[in-house]
Amino acid sequence: MRIKQKTSTNLIYLFLITIFFSSCYNSAKITPSKELMSTKDFPNILNYKGVPDSALDRSVYAYSDLGTWHGYALPTKVDKQLLGSFIGPYIMTQDNGIWLSEALTKVEIINSENGEVIDLSKAKIFENNSYPNQLTQVLQIEKPNLFIQTQLIFISNRTALIKVAIQNKSQDKNLRLAVRWSGDSFLEEVRFSKEENGIRVNFGKNENIGWISTPNIDDLVIDIRTKNYSVQLEDKILQPNEILETYLTQTFCFSEQEKQNEMIQIAEAFHQPATIFKKNQTNWDNNLQSIIPNLDKEFNTPAHQRIAVKCLQTLKGNWKSAAGFLKHDGLFPSYNYEWFNGFWSWDSWKHAVAIAPFDSQLAQNQIRAMYDFQDEMGMIADCVYRDTIIENHNWRDTKPPLSAWATWEVFQHSKDEAFLKELFPKIEKYHNWWYQYRDIDKNGLCEYGSTDNSLVAAKWESGMDNAVRFDNTKMIPNQWQGGSMNRESVDLNAYLFAEKKYLAKMAAYLGKEKEAQVYQETALQLQSKIHEMFYDEESGWFYDIDLETKKHLKVYGAEGWIPLWTKAATPEQAARVRETMLDTTKFFTFIPFPTLAADHPKFKPKNGYWRGPVWLDQAYFAIEGLRNYGYEADAIKSTHRLFDRLEGLKDSDLPIRENYHPLTGEGMESQHFSWSAAHLLMLLTE
Repeated sequence: MRIKQKTSTNLIYLFLITIFFSSCYNSAKITPSKELMSTKDFPNILNYKGVPDSALDRSVYAYSDLGTWHGYALPTKVDKQLLGSFIGPYIMTQDNGIWLSEALTKVEIINSENGEVIDLSKAKIFENNSYPNQLTQVLQIEKPNLFIQTQLIFISNRTALIKVAIQNKSQDKNLRLAVRWSGDSFLEEVRFSKEENGIRVNFGKNENIGWISTPNIDDLVIDIRTKNYSVQLEDKILQPNEILETYLTQTFCFSEQEKQNEMIQIAEAFHQPATIFKKNQTNWDNNLQSIIPNLDKEFNTPAHQRIAVKCLQTLKGNWKSAAGFLKHDGLFPSYNYEWFNGFWSWDSWKHAVAIAPFDSQLAQNQIRAMYDFQDEMGMIADCVYRDTIIENHNWRDTKPPLSAWATWEVFQHSKDEAFLKELFPKIEKYHNWWYQYRDIDKNGLCEYGSTDNSLVAAKWESGMDNAVRFDNTKMIPNQWQGGSMNRESVDLNAYLFAEKKYLAKMAAYLGKEKEAQVYQETALQLQSKIHEMFYDEESGWFYDIDLETKKHLKVYGAEGWIPLWTKAATPEQAARVRETMLDTTKFFTFIPFPTLAADHPKFKPKNGYWRGPVWLDQAYFAIEGLRNYGYEADAIKSTHRLFDRLEGLKDSDLPIRENYHPLTGEGMESQHFSWSAAHLLMLLTE
């Protein structure tokens, strides 16, 4: 292991600074948003503390970064036997997410004078915090008198770096100390073996690679017992106030080639750890500086800054790098929910828009990740996975067409013309696919459908799986592939209207004037149909249309305000829709904008999925729809209700949820949900 010994003056200063910052972190002092922000201003925004009781325990949340497929937690105050160590890792390379170990690299400090392991459970805890960029612990031991600091950061999309710094705080006594790392696994099939430059974690039937590495491994004492291991640094004498620093990496990758690539980065980290830590800090501070100063003036408060950071951490915690079938980086809907370990197209478009202000490259790749799964006809798969051991890619349906919106919004930040040129023909092909395979009567209005003509997949295609508007729906086979539901959906056609407008903008920017004119003209034609066919003058709402009778299917649902978000409604229509949106018996509930009107007989927020909960994408569309037609005060009031009333969002370390109860604010369904975080972040900054 790499050892550094510093002068007494420098060491005292270092640890005084450490304790000072620890005190500052715990006070959670936040500076005004126009000043430079640092990760130190945002401790414990999300609760990453706890020890899993088994491999399958999802009640403990895992911190990750840089697109890694593994993450870690901190011990709680009661987990004294694990103080100084980091919990995990939680790995997403097996069984849709499991805890590999309670602590794969448990750190022990040995008093070599008597051979005893120093009892860290008796340590005084100065700091046990997660920050956006790292996990940190600072402990004090009285006998012998030691300060101990442990830190964990990610240095790549496959590797975490752990640092342990130990200071002899005695005034007049040398201490002979050794550091030992040891670990085992929850999983019966896992074995450890020593190989050149490290310790291999063998997963049995799973061919993925785990790797534990330290500097100068040939100089260490290594004990391998197949199901557990230990690595011990040779004794070092620490004079009063000297610091011993040791480093260790944990790597989880998918091939020998990836492992070899990681060895280069690991060697650099061991050679220049201070530079690596500084780079980590700088990158995250730049992320914060891309977001915090740009908060809307209505939300320029410490509480809203913390919400923004919670959104940022949620998004980056769900970031997964290219692997297997996934050729580009993207975001899971939720790493914590076992059936969300893949990329979904509808989610991806939303993620990309929110990511773009702080990482336009990741935003671009999130879009590319789904277009990698565009077939010859132009369709994009609903959801795709790193491998298909547990689930196959879903080609039974696609999702609502929002990729043109996402691509244009990302382009506003990246200004990458090559990206726009790359995506434009693909989006065109996807746009045309809707009219080829989802306009069964060729009247220019599309329906949701499925490639296998199943109703369940057609409902999935809408994104609103069990929405009341789809009750009593039937499928109509088409002559090409699968079939359509027997209704023309207002939200789908409003999205397609917006897509035409965005395609027109892209074409104009790329110098394709004829294409731009065609898209502009067809957008106006579709807009007229939306005005005339989907809008009901009597009730002042937009509804789906029965494909055969052409009658409105009168259900007050979230789809009714999508024409406001896409600017497809007339001002007069928008005014009528607004009245219903602000009706407290329908949509302006305690948490505004449930997906089904609160006075509907089938309104069921609890466990109702799309039959009444507030989904934050639809709430965002509602608020921005109001804003599009000049109802700024309504938009601001609605946004404040969300930020002030959603359970766990404000002044709390609870995770962001998939959806929320409109009458209580209770968080429901999966935790650490990306598109909820994405739309909250958009509302904070738009």
